[in-house]
Amino acid sequence: MTHDPRQSLAVRVDPNEMVRYVHDLMMTRPSSTDDASMAVAERQWGGNSALARAAHLRWSALNRAFADARISPWTSQQRRNQIHVPAALIAAAGVAKLTMAEDEVVFDIPTLLDATLQLCEPVGHG
Repeated sequence: MTHDPRQSLAVRVDPNEMVRYVHDLMMTRPSSTDDASMAVAERQWGGNSALARAAHLRWSALNRAFADARISPWTSQQRRNQIHVPAALIAAAGVAKLTMAEDEVVFDIPTLLDATLQLCEPVGHG
């Protein structure tokens, strides 16, 4: 059964659950298909649920966001084809606003970065 991605645009994923989902996804064997990310989401949320579809959609949108230059200050290159992504950015992907651009679901990048800042640990002395 296929689902219209527009139905999942407003579904938010708890930031801690989003981090857990991405962690579990990164611990699975590499796969060239979206099947692995959906399978991990279905395991975490008990089947093809609204939350599983939303997490998968948000993960796909986050991967597209990595191509945006505004995200690059938040990531660092570790090795060829690997980047380090702070947990706050992944957590923010669970709650930041999604939009449709052509036929793809994407993040509103300023909103994603604002949400990331809100989830960051305070640093220094206030």
